[in-house]
Amino acid sequence: MINKYKLTFRYLWRNKLFTFLNILGLSIGISACWMIFRIVHYEFSFEKAIPDVEDIHQIVSLDDIEKLNEGFAGIPLGLPLLLTEQALPDVLLVPIYTQYFERILVPQGQNEENLTFEDPQNMVGTRTSYFDMLPYEWLEGNAKTALSAPNNVILTESRAKQYFPKLSTQEVIGKTFMGDTTQYVVSGIVKDLSFPSSFQGQIFFSIPEKEWTDHNWMGMNSNHLFFVKTKNPNALKHLLQVAQKEYDRIAAPEHAKFGPTIKFAPFPLLDKHFQLQYDTEGTSTEKKVVFGLIAIGAFLLTLACINYINLSTAQVPQRAKEIGIRKTLGAKPSSITMSFLVETFCITLLALFLSWPIVTIFKHIYPEFVSSSIDQYTNPWLLSLFLFGLILFITLVSAIYPAFLINRVRSIDTLKGKVDHKIKGTQLSLRKALIVFQFIIAQFFIVCALIMGKQLDFTVHTDLGFSHYAVVNITMPTKSYQHGDVNPFLYKQALQKHPEIAGVALGHEPLNSSYWGNVYYLKVDTGRVQLNTPRKYIDQDYIDLYEIELLAGKNIQFSDTMREILINESALKALGLKNPNDAIGQHLTTLENVSFPIVGVYKDFNQRSLRSKMGPLLLGSSNKRSLLQMFNIKLPEDRKKWSGAIAIMEQEWKKIYPNAPFEYKFNEERIKKIYENDLRTAKLIDLATIVTILVSCLGLFGLSTLTAFQRTKEIGIRKVLGASVGKIVAMLSKEFVKLVFISILLASPLAWWVMHKWLEDFAYRIDIPWWIFLVAGLCATVIALFTVSYQAVKAAIVNPVDSLRDE
Repeated sequence: MINKYKLTFRYLWRNKLFTFLNILGLSIGISACWMIFRIVHYEFSFEKAIPDVEDIHQIVSLDDIEKLNEGFAGIPLGLPLLLTEQALPDVLLVPIYTQYFERILVPQGQNEENLTFEDPQNMVGTRTSYFDMLPYEWLEGNAKTALSAPNNVILTESRAKQYFPKLSTQEVIGKTFMGDTTQYVVSGIVKDLSFPSSFQGQIFFSIPEKEWTDHNWMGMNSNHLFFVKTKNPNALKHLLQVAQKEYDRIAAPEHAKFGPTIKFAPFPLLDKHFQLQYDTEGTSTEKKVVFGLIAIGAFLLTLACINYINLSTAQVPQRAKEIGIRKTLGAKPSSITMSFLVETFCITLLALFLSWPIVTIFKHIYPEFVSSSIDQYTNPWLLSLFLFGLILFITLVSAIYPAFLINRVRSIDTLKGKVDHKIKGTQLSLRKALIVFQFIIAQFFIVCALIMGKQLDFTVHTDLGFSHYAVVNITMPTKSYQHGDVNPFLYKQALQKHPEIAGVALGHEPLNSSYWGNVYYLKVDTGRVQLNTPRKYIDQDYIDLYEIELLAGKNIQFSDTMREILINESALKALGLKNPNDAIGQHLTTLENVSFPIVGVYKDFNQRSLRSKMGPLLLGSSNKRSLLQMFNIKLPEDRKKWSGAIAIMEQEWKKIYPNAPFEYKFNEERIKKIYENDLRTAKLIDLATIVTILVSCLGLFGLSTLTAFQRTKEIGIRKVLGASVGKIVAMLSKEFVKLVFISILLASPLAWWVMHKWLEDFAYRIDIPWWIFLVAGLCATVIALFTVSYQAVKAAIVNPVDSLRDE
């Protein structure tokens, strides 16, 4: 066996080029499978380690009971208390209320500075049933007594080390910290969950009495979640009926006045990770994205195996004499097959070693594709088992066909020097089909990359209905110790004194999901027209700063409360008015019978991403920080003056908000962030395009090598008869160009269909231009010609005396 390995490595060393190409091709496929396996295993591991997880459901709120995947995670505050009173003994009820502090102050030892944590995250208000549902390991304290007092808290081990870095877990018990103005005592410590989970809590409080006893059924908030664990489906059904009956009695009549009423339904916890609408922790993902990754991994592995088969069969004629001698010396077919399997296994193993740095580099270059938690939850034994199985699979799949061809070599012919360069089975028909398949995948990705790039360029640079160039946004401070109660107009007035600042306005960004909503009525001759519309608050300079076009009427005037309003074109149509001037002077009335005059109509602008159509929007004035929320600052048109303007902004900021950090973002950056998922997908497609082209070119290189070898004598005869190097190169390249054209014809309809479906998600999208397929085809053709040119030129310049010599 050792001799077989020695012979294998000698052969691989003699054929360095083909060995390198095989290792490189397989390492790309292995790297893709390695990385994708880790991602897929992580995504499908969420909640799986929770005991009896199939018995746990989250209670969600639906507009339509038939559309479980289109609901809302929040529930009314009155629901948990009611169901707790109605629960049966075999039911576990778990309320989870998100808690907020501006900051946490942790006293340290003597002569040590206290630790301060701004905007602490993952704080949960709950009851002891939470720890009965989830398998936390208690390091200190216990679930029954840890939350017995109102100001007791439980910390995870990681949070305890963060707050008390020099103390052991035992010493942390009894320590205190300040949450804003309230002192809390650490009464328990649990280990962090050892598996991926949407339950991200790290500080656990008792639910404040005011929240727990709140009987409000009118509003719902995603900060309030509720879970039920039971093996009895009838018990779950009973609880839902009780909740629905109470809601229908108290809140449904009022909700019915301005929209659909709510239906409560159970949602399986196991499915939560793949439902974005129920994600309140930012941990979810789309299942189609995960399956897309699996498909990409399968494609790349298939291409890598095809590439290896192509390169291996390309060498079969050159190895004919070696095989003939081994057969003459008594080698059996099984022995020759085993030798080739060993050779393939060694190459695959070397490819695995090369894959490790490739995976490491990928994680550093593309961190957005890999969750930071993956390394924390990696199972090394499972990963090792997967890689071992992958090596065996590649070895068998890649080696069987070349080994079959090698065994068909006739030793008597090879030893007589009658080597048929077209050994049956190495003829180009199958190999051409494999090359076409590789280039179909490559062409598909090239087209997809071009179309996605064009659509995303369109979304970023299209006219959104407002000017966002040179606009900077700063969120107003909200915390008391950051002087959040200071009048925001003081900062605006301070900036307006500087000629370096082109303009200042207060209010929500135009393209932003932040808004209020309400129902308004317009009185008409036949009764009244209802308008459901979002509402944004602005000041009198907002329209001019963002260059929003007024179609009729005037701008709103500054006031301390909303006294007059602007509506857009979509609202005008929803109210049944045809002319913008017809709306001026009309009044919109709320359910509370408060009336607002319409003083202006403005042109529609995009409030959300281009995936959504423009809809009604109402703009009203206010001077309250809690409603305006954002400073919008216009910089000079000349980019060279921006640094000076920003320095002035920071200088004035520190005078008015000395304890608040000065953090700004350009409005263009915030707009691009809305398309973050699309940009990430496009980046992944670009990467897949590069990889598929590379692997396809490796296979094409092998095919060109085989062609040049099989046509050696023909090329020599043509040169003797006067053929130039250029003609011979053209003759050899023509066959490969045909293969690329065939792949273009087959791939283009598939790519068009897939991209057409992808574009349907955008309300505003490009038309797929014909020239994209032409450009993609030219790219593939040029790449193919560049790949085969080396072997074509090499074969064309060989001395015909050498090529026509008969051994």
